[in-house]
Amino acid sequence: MTVRAHESSLSVPQGRMKDWEQAFKSSLKVRWKRYRRALKRCQRRFSEKSVHASRVETRRLLSLVELLNVFLGQSHLKKTRQILKRHLDAFDPLRDTQVQVLLLAKHRRQFPEAKAFHEALTKREEHCRKTAARRIKRIKVRPLEKVLHRLARQLSHVGKSATQSTRHRAAVMNAVREAFARTLALQRAMDPGAAASIHRTRIAFKKFRYMLEALQPLFPEITTERVVAMQDFQSMMGEVQDTEVFLARLDKHARGHEKRATTLARLRRWLLVRLTAQITCCLKHADGLHQFWPIKDRTTDRSPAIKSAKRTALQR
Repeated sequence: MTVRAHESSLSVPQGRMKDWEQAFKSSLKVRWKRYRRALKRCQRRFSEKSVHASRVETRRLLSLVELLNVFLGQSHLKKTRQILKRHLDAFDPLRDTQVQVLLLAKHRRQFPEAKAFHEALTKREEHCRKTAARRIKRIKVRPLEKVLHRLARQLSHVGKSATQSTRHRAAVMNAVREAFARTLALQRAMDPGAAASIHRTRIAFKKFRYMLEALQPLFPEITTERVVAMQDFQSMMGEVQDTEVFLARLDKHARGHEKRATTLARLRRWLLVRLTAQITCCLKHADGLHQFWPIKDRTTDRSPAIKSAKRTALQR
């Protein structure tokens, strides 16, 4: 399957041409409002729920801006990326540690010898929480607000010219094609011996997924079911990354401590088996990527095969 072979089915829907700029302006307004609200809530009351919401809204806003980068100069796009990336980076260590604490708590009866390690992770979680809370309070949205206002004005201006509109809409669709093409290339290069190759595919797919969500008001084929299926597909790859990061944290905890390494050897073997099963699941269902693009006049069901494979991997 090549992207070029399907270009005829990716054309701008003629019946909705006039709605494009208005739809993007509305999406920009909504995502900006949600981003601000989630950030304020996180700054005011830092919690696992508020952190998750803020991360999601930040990624959605970033993907929409990248989708519409044709309307912005490179300097403005670069500034926006830097601000939003700094926001996301503030959460990463905390998010990884929380995943590890939850997983170990879930299996504490299976691995009672890991009690001390769990306590160490809990202390690290608290440290990461305080660090992230301090960093998130330093996030300034004024520079970002200026760029987004500029983008909204550009959308209004372009909408007045049929020639400009056609050219820019084609550029937007091309950005989505390129995001999918990159994801597809990385998916084909996934290596069972290199979990990092799956991680790279997941990052590219996440960008493509949020871009497609931004097009949802314009394409009835981008149903809620399709969006949920994309979330499942992304989560399948994300679990590989979570387990690999957990293994790295375990090894760091045990490094230079022979007694710790011996005590945690059984947990480490379990994580390795879990990682192998998750990688196998990803490779088995990697071709599921094709169901998300090009846009077709059909809904996408949540994949029971992926769900079943994930359950099997976690039961091992």
